[in-house]
Amino acid sequence: MLPDRLAALGEMARAGYPVGLTVAPILPVAGWRAAYDALFAAAAAALAPRPDPDLTIELITHRFTPGSKEVLEGWYPGSDLPMREAERSRKFTKFGSVKYVLPPELMREMRIHLHERIAARLPFARVLYWT
Repeated sequence: MLPDRLAALGEMARAGYPVGLTVAPILPVAGWRAAYDALFAAAAAALAPRPDPDLTIELITHRFTPGSKEVLEGWYPGSDLPMREAERSRKFTKFGSVKYVLPPELMREMRIHLHERIAARLPFARVLYWT
């Protein structure tokens, strides 16, 4: 499915439309550095015939709330999606509810790496946000 979506991204960009790439959920799975670099390389290849497409990127790390965790565990029993509160940092939303995000040090490492790979593979892209 991803190659089809990247092909569509390239077609839209070649037609002159602004295009966007949403990378979510960002997770530190085994080999994550190479996997995300391969994704950006594939996106660059899909956009290659057009030298400067209007491309924006949204980077969204994996996070969960107690409620979303309960729903996901019901939908996907036995999943290995890492949702152990003890391995996450606890944050509060602007409305006072709790969410669990990746630890700050890991978030920094991933953010730096992904921004570097985007700059190398897709230098014309504008990263809209990291969350």
